[in-house]
Amino acid sequence: MFSYALSTASTYFHLPIDEEEDADIESYQRKYLTWVAEPSGSSTAALPPAQPPKNPPSDSEKSKIVQQILELNDLYDILGVQKTPSLDRMTLRRAYLSRSRACHPDKYPDNPDATYAFQKVAVAYDVLSKPSSRRLYDSRSSSVDFDVFAARPPNHADETFRGVIFGVFNDFLDGDLEVIRSLLKAINDVNPSIKLGDDGIDSVLSTLEAIRERALTCRTCIYALHAELMRLLEVQHAFRQLSYFDIMGRSRLTIQLTRITLSLPIALERALLEQNYADPQASPVIPRRVTLLIRGVDEILERMERILKK
Repeated sequence: MFSYALSTASTYFHLPIDEEEDADIESYQRKYLTWVAEPSGSSTAALPPAQPPKNPPSDSEKSKIVQQILELNDLYDILGVQKTPSLDRMTLRRAYLSRSRACHPDKYPDNPDATYAFQKVAVAYDVLSKPSSRRLYDSRSSSVDFDVFAARPPNHADETFRGVIFGVFNDFLDGDLEVIRSLLKAINDVNPSIKLGDDGIDSVLSTLEAIRERALTCRTCIYALHAELMRLLEVQHAFRQLSYFDIMGRSRLTIQLTRITLSLPIALERALLEQNYADPQASPVIPRRVTLLIRGVDEILERMERILKK
């Protein structure tokens, strides 16, 4: 099935090589994935589930989430997760990234309520993600109010946000990146005409390493990675819920994971240009050849995804 999808999709492949097509490359925008996460049971009645909805929430919906966070005191409710022994790091990260996106100060620069909600979400994650502080929190009397900011100072929120983004990204680079490499090699083996090769694969993957270095000192980069890493976590979560024998489903999610990976440098470069952080005289974030490879491989993967859904 995987080989069939590769060979069929690659018959439609076209890698632009003419200078006239540079405009298409510059305006290239990867289509969002059509996959939507299934409910995972990691929500409470206090807040909507901590996972991307089918349609992006409106400004009014986001404001409602901010107000709900401000009204809540229970840390589990603030993150939108259930208090269960099986609550793991991935679930907490998914919940935190979803909540923090709804109230990030960069999206609401003139809204102090959003900043306060962002700080509360950070404290909730910090306490619940550490076994010792979580045990201490769970052992308190239910009749005693919990002072959210007694545990962490308000200015700790930005550090938490950066830490979670880097944690997700580093875990991915240290783990699932080899899965991406294997899929890219399979694409190249089935259709050598794309001229991806080992050097091309290394160029694409090394760009991800460059993103990590750039993000260390760039607030815009961290925020640009936020949405894509949320999707990455959702696909990873869905992948781990599948049976080992569900070859179709595992192949489809591997393709989606690869497409999200390829979108990271594109999203980063676009954000830098939009914020005027990029110097026109400086080297681009993504070399032109890497952009060509990403564009071409993503087109193949999109067709493969459609084939596997038939």
